[in-house]
Amino acid sequence: MSNEVKTEAKKEMKIDLEYQGYVFLGWASGMFEANNGWRLPYHNMFVFSPVSTFESEDYKASGFKAEKKKCVSPNVWEGLELGDKVRLFFDDKGRVIESALDG
Repeated sequence: MSNEVKTEAKKEMKIDLEYQGYVFLGWASGMFEANNGWRLPYHNMFVFSPVSTFESEDYKASGFKAEKKKCVSPNVWEGLELGDKVRLFFDDKGRVIESALDG
């Protein structure tokens, strides 16, 4: 890997700890082999999101969690940059169908 690429990969990203939405971290797209032998496409995006504020006598959490979200196509993250605050829109199967910059 050249120094130029390494420098680019070290781009600083700051997370706004007050933001209560998704922060875009990256994506993965490719083909996987299903149990029936068919090769099917997959598209995933990775985000930070705040943990639930729900508390009980045996549960408490604080901060952010990293999540992998299934997407209907790679168009979902088109134009997004690492660290962008995004709003996500889902279909009835929980897949991301669209994203938009938030703030």
